[in-house]
Amino acid sequence: MRRKRARRDKKGRKEPIEWSSPEVPQGYNELSKSIDEMYGRLAEVWGHCDDVRFRWVQVAGRRAFIVWIYTLIGKELAQEGLLEPLTTLDRPGASFDDLERALRTVSLKTVTTLEEINAAVGNGQAVLCVDGFDRALAMDLTDFQGRAVEKATLEAVVRGPQEAFTENLEKNLGLVRRRLKSPRVKVEYMTLGRVSQTTVALVYIQGIVKPGFVEECRERLQRIDVDSILDSEYIEELIDDAPLSPFPTIEYTERPDRLAAEALQGRVGIIVDGSPNALLVPAIFVNFLQSPEDYFERYTMAAAVRLLRHLFFWMALLLPATYVALLSYHQEMIPTTLLMTLMSTHEQIPFPSVVEALIMEITFEALREAGLRLPKAVGQSVSIVGALVIGEATVNAGIVTPAMVIIVALTGIASFTIPSYNIAITLRILRFPVLILAGVLGLYGIIIAVLILWTHLVSLRSFGVPYLSPIAPFMWPDIKDVFTRPPWWQMRQRPKTMEPVDSTRSADIPKPLPGRTERDPL
Repeated sequence: MRRKRARRDKKGRKEPIEWSSPEVPQGYNELSKSIDEMYGRLAEVWGHCDDVRFRWVQVAGRRAFIVWIYTLIGKELAQEGLLEPLTTLDRPGASFDDLERALRTVSLKTVTTLEEINAAVGNGQAVLCVDGFDRALAMDLTDFQGRAVEKATLEAVVRGPQEAFTENLEKNLGLVRRRLKSPRVKVEYMTLGRVSQTTVALVYIQGIVKPGFVEECRERLQRIDVDSILDSEYIEELIDDAPLSPFPTIEYTERPDRLAAEALQGRVGIIVDGSPNALLVPAIFVNFLQSPEDYFERYTMAAAVRLLRHLFFWMALLLPATYVALLSYHQEMIPTTLLMTLMSTHEQIPFPSVVEALIMEITFEALREAGLRLPKAVGQSVSIVGALVIGEATVNAGIVTPAMVIIVALTGIASFTIPSYNIAITLRILRFPVLILAGVLGLYGIIIAVLILWTHLVSLRSFGVPYLSPIAPFMWPDIKDVFTRPPWWQMRQRPKTMEPVDSTRSADIPKPLPGRTERDPL
């Protein structure tokens, strides 16, 4: 492992060192007691970084310098927490421990290698190097103003917590800790990305989560060797069980209360610095059809809505294909009066039903994408007005029938009821091959498509957990929380699907009874 020779530009300045591997060469990585040598090494590594500052100071009669990135350091905090305490340490011959005591007002960490110094500076910390010591002090003086905590947008709810994750890792962990205060909640840090040096946190509850999940997640993350991790999606693709499948095997959430609730079920959360979305593993199919609001509303309402959501899932996938199959191949299954009405409107249409459906579906998808990419206020207007105008214009022009406009509109509304954006996109993609099969083979094409889809779902795994569980394999105790939502006093056990160490969620809670009035006997 060799360090490449430092080149010089036209002005004679040294260019930054490029390493042949992400690790600093042995020997060069060790800190020197010579302050001039340390300055030379760091100046060489951080060459051409105009936002990096070196400041020479006197500390207890010794020469020293501070290195930091000034765009990440709060000036007032640096003055009060670093420079002022150093001026009070004027006793010659002070030890390294004296330095630590003098700077006790700030968050300190002792670093012993050049690699640790570079990582600390890159993370927005100030590093103090003093002549005569082969150690340095890294001080957390970060004052980066990130986005404030806002309302959740993708997982908005009417009732329940409204907070969403931000791009700040520490702030996100704080939101989770506010909800899970037990010391059993464990957080493990690791750094990924040779260039980005992104901090990633594993969050789980010891004594509930299956240890194998944590170990598997840790191993998959440690195998990642890329230049940068800029968002949690990078990690999602790199640790996915089936990256080529249209169905996601890793779930993401923007809600800290959702991560806390899933950790209590025995799942592992992955929070990435710089990403407002946390990952949840393992993920099974039924998780994507459940909304956080299901557990914030009365169970009778939540159960009915969840049941309808499963119905809308199949409607969003199969409704256009079923309409095309019936109208093209199985007219005998349509009531005579309705069939005559549909055929009369279809007489002037120059395209078969399958082409007609494809035209409307592609148009609807284009309008939906346009609404997402435009500014929020304009995007909503474009989606609504565009759908009305184009729908009416295509009917008047004799390109599509009014019935097809209704079918496509119902399909779009059904897809909007899916809580997970990932699964909603999957439905939008799969709808087209199913529609083509229905146009070629009729209902037999739909049956073939469903069989292929079901076979693929059964074959998927997420961190070793069957993707269709608790449906396949069938687990009776967990089924009650799949198609409906049982009351809290019936959910004493955690889902067997996640194989929790502690499967008991609560004590034996009796069913609530009506309260007694003053005239009722005791």
